[in-house]
Amino acid sequence: MLTGRLVKTVTSDGFELQGFWIDMGGDTAVFHSHGTAGDFYTHKFIDVIGGRVSGMGVSFLTANNRGHDVYAYLRRYIDGRVRWVQVGGAFERFEDCIFDIEGWLDFLEGEGVRRVVLEGHSLCQKLLYYQSLRSDRRVAGQIYLSPGSDASYMYYSLGVERFREVNSMVRRMVEEGRGEELLPRELAIVCPMGALAYYGYMSEEGAGNLYPYHDPESPRWEALSKLKEPMLIVFGGADKLIKPSVDVAARMFRERGGGSRVEVRVVEGANHSFIGFEDELSEIIVEWLGRKFM
Repeated sequence: MLTGRLVKTVTSDGFELQGFWIDMGGDTAVFHSHGTAGDFYTHKFIDVIGGRVSGMGVSFLTANNRGHDVYAYLRRYIDGRVRWVQVGGAFERFEDCIFDIEGWLDFLEGEGVRRVVLEGHSLCQKLLYYQSLRSDRRVAGQIYLSPGSDASYMYYSLGVERFREVNSMVRRMVEEGRGEELLPRELAIVCPMGALAYYGYMSEEGAGNLYPYHDPESPRWEALSKLKEPMLIVFGGADKLIKPSVDVAARMFRERGGGSRVEVRVVEGANHSFIGFEDELSEIIVEWLGRKFM
């Protein structure tokens, strides 16, 4: 059982978020950010990684963002008052990840942390989006676990023509102010989802379409290639949510990630959430952390 404490932060746009903090007293921490409609505690690999990371003397934070769970009511502080606002994975605006990540980095800085390794699962585009825009001096490295390209998943699942039709439909809905309108079931691959959430990272034009496996020549890859900090990318070899294939995705990160700065590993037999392979995953992470930051 992990020993730590429940904590919270309030983002600069007023949202209260919760997390779990293991403070080892040093100046380095790993900050884990969950994927679409996830949370900071459900996946077993979070416990295992947190225990291994703290065991090597590195602090560990696992925390919610405003896209946690499918439908989530969050406390939002506005002009001295508290409102309950519905967000969650169904309704989050991708670009707002800037506020969430910054809020937790501010929390860590307040705890005396000076070097943060961002760790994301599945919806890792949020971390890439944040650092490509902010170049935050506090970010020392990044770890992506099962980094899915949701736009690529839809591209291969729907086919080219249907993918383009859906992109146009969703963009029109957002422009018409219908961003919270739920989309048809065929488009809810992870959870029920409104047009605004889908548009953010599952469409071709979305701000979160940053490593499109279906388009190796896309200029969107530049966000990855321009990062300066070391990166660890870990895929599960049996991950069925990575399209067209794990092999293609791993190759793209190696080719477009800026050379030796990016290390890509594949855990053979593991699925998207590394069920049954948590120990192997955590060993890869602590070995990498030891080489880069200890």
